[in-house]
Amino acid sequence: MTNKEYITAVTQKFNFSDTDLAILFENQKGIITDPEAECDTTACKRAIVAEIANILPLYNVSEGGYSISWNYDALKLWYTMSCKELGIVPEGFTPTLKSVAVW
Repeated sequence: MTNKEYITAVTQKFNFSDTDLAILFENQKGIITDPEAECDTTACKRAIVAEIANILPLYNVSEGGYSISWNYDALKLWYTMSCKELGIVPEGFTPTLKSVAVW
């Protein structure tokens, strides 16, 4: 499996277009230097995580009897788990400190 095949398979679950993938490969050349090379899953996940905010759909489409929606919960879960696996603090998530009563 190549880097391109892996990234295509992962992002296909979230309905990313061919244009989205082309943008990902263009913007993440430093991480994925050769899309046709043997798959490096860590590099592929890093590229997707780094680019995900740029390729996320910004709205749902609904027109007449036709509608498209995205499963943001599944996408956020994948993103969060991938960030944890890669040791990256997920963007948009701020760690909170809760006070603890000491008796």
